[in-house]
Amino acid sequence: MAKPALVLDASVGVKWFSAVGEPNVPEARAILADFVSGRLELVVPELFFHEIGNALVHKANISDEHLAEALAKLCDLDLDLFSTNGERLMAAAQLARRAGISEYDAYYIVAASENGCPLVTANPHHQGPGLGCRVIPIEEWQEGSGFLVL
Repeated sequence: MAKPALVLDASVGVKWFSAVGEPNVPEARAILADFVSGRLELVVPELFFHEIGNALVHKANISDEHLAEALAKLCDLDLDLFSTNGERLMAAAQLARRAGISEYDAYYIVAASENGCPLVTANPHHQGPGLGCRVIPIEEWQEGSGFLVL
């Protein structure tokens, strides 16, 4: 039996490394725990790493040492990478125009659509109707269970 898979956006991943002032940290860390334990597959586009890095760089409470440690841990996770190609980039651009969202926000939706799995997010821009995949707000993840509360 195949493991369930999720696409995560950076709004969830940043919560793994920056708990100060972040809501839904337990839910985000439960998803990470389910991945690390092998109960869940996580798919992310390449920009996931850059968005998390950028978010951590701009948090005043994160030292250079913590930043380096967090980025090293992020790279060591061996997440399934959804790579960029022209077809995917164009699909995201078209979705971005149609839905009035950024192209990089749309790319997460393309990743989820192509992988046939939900997108879990704390980004309200991803939570509109008719985007082409199932979008699950992070607060609907039940901590530690590996199952979604719907």
